[in-house]
Amino acid sequence: MKFYLLGILLYFSVSSYSQKCDYTISGEVRDIHTNQLIPNARVSIQTSVTQTDSLGVFRFTNLCAGPLKLRCVPHFGCEPVDLDVSVPAADPIVFRVETHQVELDELLIEAYRFPRESQETMTLKTNDISQIKGTTLGDQLIRFPGVTSLNTGSSIVKPVINGMHSNRLVVVNNGIRQEGQQWGSEHAPEIDPNLAGNLTVIQGASGLQYGTDAIGGVILVSPDELRYQKNTAGWVKLNGNSNGKGGGISGLVAGSFTKSKKWAYRVHGTGRINGTQKAPGYLIKNTASNEYSYSAALGYKGEKFELDVFYTKYSTNLGIFTGSHIGNLSDLNAAFTASVPKDTGVFTYKLQSPRQLVQHDLSKAHLAYNWNKNIKTTLVYGYQFNLRQEYDLHKAYNDSLAALNLPAFELNLWTNSLDLKTEIQHSKRFKSTFGVSGLQQSNAYSGRFFIPNFKKLQFGGYYLGTYENDKWLFDFGVRYDYSKLEVFVYQNNVLTNPSKQFQNPSATAGLSRLLGHHWIVRLNAGTAWRPPSINELYSNGLHHGAASIEIGDATLKKEIVYNTQLGVQYKSHIAKVDVSGFYNYFDGYINLQPSLPPMLTIVGAFPVFRYVQSNTQIYGLNGRVEIPVGKYVTYQFQGNLLFGKDLRNNQFLYGMPSNRMTHRVRFSTIRSGSKLNFFAEVELLDVFKQKRYVPNSDYVAPPKGYDLLSAQVGISKKMNGGENLQVVLACSNVTNLSYRDYMNRFRYFTDELGRNWIIKVLIPFSTGKNN
Repeated sequence: MKFYLLGILLYFSVSSYSQKCDYTISGEVRDIHTNQLIPNARVSIQTSVTQTDSLGVFRFTNLCAGPLKLRCVPHFGCEPVDLDVSVPAADPIVFRVETHQVELDELLIEAYRFPRESQETMTLKTNDISQIKGTTLGDQLIRFPGVTSLNTGSSIVKPVINGMHSNRLVVVNNGIRQEGQQWGSEHAPEIDPNLAGNLTVIQGASGLQYGTDAIGGVILVSPDELRYQKNTAGWVKLNGNSNGKGGGISGLVAGSFTKSKKWAYRVHGTGRINGTQKAPGYLIKNTASNEYSYSAALGYKGEKFELDVFYTKYSTNLGIFTGSHIGNLSDLNAAFTASVPKDTGVFTYKLQSPRQLVQHDLSKAHLAYNWNKNIKTTLVYGYQFNLRQEYDLHKAYNDSLAALNLPAFELNLWTNSLDLKTEIQHSKRFKSTFGVSGLQQSNAYSGRFFIPNFKKLQFGGYYLGTYENDKWLFDFGVRYDYSKLEVFVYQNNVLTNPSKQFQNPSATAGLSRLLGHHWIVRLNAGTAWRPPSINELYSNGLHHGAASIEIGDATLKKEIVYNTQLGVQYKSHIAKVDVSGFYNYFDGYINLQPSLPPMLTIVGAFPVFRYVQSNTQIYGLNGRVEIPVGKYVTYQFQGNLLFGKDLRNNQFLYGMPSNRMTHRVRFSTIRSGSKLNFFAEVELLDVFKQKRYVPNSDYVAPPKGYDLLSAQVGISKKMNGGENLQVVLACSNVTNLSYRDYMNRFRYFTDELGRNWIIKVLIPFSTGKNN
């Protein structure tokens, strides 16, 4: 019996093994309405699955004879279609299916990607206006650790990175190094931040690519890329503010041309007006302002060749607080000690003297050629013209001259620049950049003397290298620059033509190391330098915008810095942490310092400042911690510690920003993936009193510290074009606190701004579909 059962099993095993299973069936999938073939449709047979190719055809091989059931799912969200077939099949199989579009809910995928650079680099996308409190470039950048602002009066804000500003920072506007009269404390960058799609801050002396002066860091202001191969789209931004009863409008339109998608364009414009601004309890006389800007860009992008041109004009007209221009020494000393200015004024949109008019034109031509997928050469030419007019409170004594309403002095600055670089991707891990740059500059003044006419010629060359693998990144670079300054200045009523030449190398090297999935450590060291600027060497007279007399020193030498940075970042769903420390040693630090007592001139009494040079050190610690508190609430802490010391005189360094910390609590539904989202944020800025100063070295002792409360709420709705419609209501200085900031020169005379309600609206639009 056992042998009988074994024989039956062997019979069936051999029979099944010998069954022929080498049949093939094929077919196609077509739309039931249009009869068009459907690629990438999913076809399954028992445990085997395949997809139709680009022609809508599928195939199964190594099949056994017999009946089979096939199932086709043309696309995600479509109903399946089943067919019963018999193998072998005489004719090709045809699925006729119904397809339709499926709109998916928004899905938020969050990943933690570290910037691999060895230096501290941070980027902010400015079209998210819920992240932006103010309207100036300086206001937007203070959300970065280590970045504060230098205010002059109530209208002028410029960025400060780790205690350094003006000539120690390089601002790059759409690939062109911004060249204006940026040497003054009240000379803010002549840039409309509404055009910027991204703001990037590179801290430290590692910006070799951008030439001299990049001692404190580099600020990159970059518009969004031109919309090649895309439909026409844009936005309109509206904002209004209660303090100053002002507002502004900004708009942008960009897209590609219908007949040639390789060509793209962008047009942008902004207009803004403000009336007299208010401190808690009084109006700050003559603080109205107005500005406008516009720009246009046109580009071509082929497989190997790229070309784009860009032009922008920026103009601003600013009133200077009348109470800073005082007629005699007694009234000046009284203003220093007064809690409220003597003349508080009335509300108006009209500007009076003293005031300043600033206009800046920037043109750019950019060429790029891709030799192959690994080598690219770029050539950028820039032309800039900067006009600055400053009007005195006191009119000319001659009635005919006074009727002309000429500025007290005028500065005209012309700049031509050329940058050529080649990037080579030697391998997947190693990249090189070779570059040369040149700059030619001329300045002419009229009216009262402050700085002389001059010509400047500067050129340099550099090499940058980057090597990286899965864990390590090593970058390094060297650069050499030459600068020549030719000056035309009267000395003892005789026109002289002194010439100064400066040259020096720069270098940087850095490492970054990924530690697991959540940590990265960065170390960077470098040296940079800058020649003394024209104002540091030869300024001599009243600087209207700063309401002070400034005196230069023609014997100043070049300024050299040796910089080290160490930073660590942690990112996970638990927290985000970013902590960095820095140390700068300056050989020949040039500083504008008070030179008591004040001076009486024919146009009034003013505090006096002189440029002095010394060996110094500036060091500190910056940090930011972000912690999720539940699903929708986030707490963020940001702190800056800064120390400066004059080593030659063994005393505190004048003009260092106060230590500060910021607390933010933010509620946001953005994680829900909904098309309609809401956010609310409360911020408390705690600024400490600057206690590290030399007693009796300033006209007024540093003011006390302050706690500034701000808040904002807003909604965001996803539009059909993919952009967000945003409406934000914000309030700065919620408690209407009376305070003065140490870094504002006008703290000698008046308080900072009081409470300010701000409404901001971003309306995106889009036409047609992307190509």
